[in-house]
Amino acid sequence: MKRNIITALDIGSSHVRSIIAKVDSDKRLEIIGIGEADSNGIEKGIVTDIQALSESIKASLQEAETVAGCDAINIFANITGEHIKTFLGDGRISIPTLGPNEPGEILMEHIDQVINDAKNSIKIQKGFERSKILHGLSQSFVIDGQDDIRNPVRMNGFHLIARVYTIFADVTPIRNLSRCIELAGYDMDPENYVLNHIALGYSTLSEDEKRMGCILIDIGGGTCDISLYSRGILEKVIVVPMAGINISEDLAIGLKTTLAHAEYIKTQYGVASPESVDPVAEVEVPGISGRASTRKSQQLVSHVIQHRLEEMLTLCYNKLKNSYAPELVTAGIIISGGTANMQKIDDVVERSFNLNVKSARPNLNNIDGSITRLENPAFCTAVGILQYAANSDIELQPSGSSLGNPLKKLRIMERIKKIYKDFTS
Repeated sequence: MKRNIITALDIGSSHVRSIIAKVDSDKRLEIIGIGEADSNGIEKGIVTDIQALSESIKASLQEAETVAGCDAINIFANITGEHIKTFLGDGRISIPTLGPNEPGEILMEHIDQVINDAKNSIKIQKGFERSKILHGLSQSFVIDGQDDIRNPVRMNGFHLIARVYTIFADVTPIRNLSRCIELAGYDMDPENYVLNHIALGYSTLSEDEKRMGCILIDIGGGTCDISLYSRGILEKVIVVPMAGINISEDLAIGLKTTLAHAEYIKTQYGVASPESVDPVAEVEVPGISGRASTRKSQQLVSHVIQHRLEEMLTLCYNKLKNSYAPELVTAGIIISGGTANMQKIDDVVERSFNLNVKSARPNLNNIDGSITRLENPAFCTAVGILQYAANSDIELQPSGSSLGNPLKKLRIMERIKKIYKDFTS
């Protein structure tokens, strides 16, 4: 059975994670390489230092390549940020018929046409001139006045209308991300970007959760990405420019330590609910630039975390509250992202939304290979990118042909020079 190589690249504000996998004709995946590197040069989805981010991307992909024993090709990457825009509009087409009074059969090609009509009609409107369409998601269809149709394929009609939720990204952030990947020595089709929310839907949500209604909140390093699902449809996406890095910054200021040490303390000792922390427990806090270490109450650490987390969740709630009825969110809230690993975070989220909460893990049912490392909320996005890529209709580059890429040749020459230098020094 022929198997193609695909690469997922999760570019976050805290980490860059990459996964190389083989995908077969049945869309089953086999993980062959995983890479991870600290992220530099990107904040809240916006590139702030191209050189720094390209080095982070290179380190992550090269680690995955070393493990996989092959090149990272067919790269798919996530994108998020406040620049993301959405628009709900209609597309309309006439269905070809055999006669003036005989309705025609609706095929998949007609679904594509009506969705494209909706996307094209929005693109020409004022305010979207410098935006790129990432996704056009059909929410419902109307056939000759009959509305609320979920799947019109093989049905008959004269006219088809689609209600389409179109998602845009500004072209500047996309170009800068693409430039970072190029400077890292890799080639990526600009059509291979996927909205973070879409990727997470693939990896974390069951069909029952989407159908019964749920809110997915990905608490990453730079942003909280919120997705609202109802009746199996993604109805709304929201990006909140506040996340795990804000907690770390508060800890660094409150504890008078470096951001790196604050991040470590948050990860190792952070608890979202102070009342669950032993009041006599203490944490050693390294000083700044050689200053003496101090000891701080773990409850103090927890209070700082809780304060920022509650502020963050209040902002999420306020942006979302007018978009849903609590009784229609039967499956409650699902949280993902690295911050979702924090102890007792589900208690704080539940108090903020008054809904039941579940911490997500990537769905690995259709994935073989070295998957133990992926059983972590921090890898939800990377796994979702893989699953999105495996299910996309984008034509994949055959494995073995990547050496024709000049960037790849340059990287190989750099490796040969390094080996020669190490051997002769």
